[in-house]
Amino acid sequence: MTQMKRFMPSEIETLGRERNFLQDQSEWLCPACGEVAVRSYLRATQHANRPAVISYTWCAACRRTAGATGPLPPGLIISDPWRDVDPAAWEEFDRSLPRLFARLDRLWEEGVLPQSFVWKRR
Repeated sequence: MTQMKRFMPSEIETLGRERNFLQDQSEWLCPACGEVAVRSYLRATQHANRPAVISYTWCAACRRTAGATGPLPPGLIISDPWRDVDPAAWEEFDRSLPRLFARLDRLWEEGVLPQSFVWKRR
């Protein structure tokens, strides 16, 4: 498994400017290598006893990544087909980042990912 490298701060800025993953889950242009291979995965969780979301964005071509944890926006429902397809692996989530991204790439290539999102009115 290939080790992941972090996107540079300027590349993260470009990623944030060019795409809203909640609106368009297709792959997009990588600012580091120029390939259309940037993917994202979101996972709902709890952090400090509050609903939170962990986000991973990575390039399947050059193996760069960025991640963040933040509050889960109210009303956002994240479909997580990985949880249904492979619950045991889903529970092991981030024990090994190279394995995590290899698993996410496999799920993407099998058509299990990308995810879908729904905004539920409160």
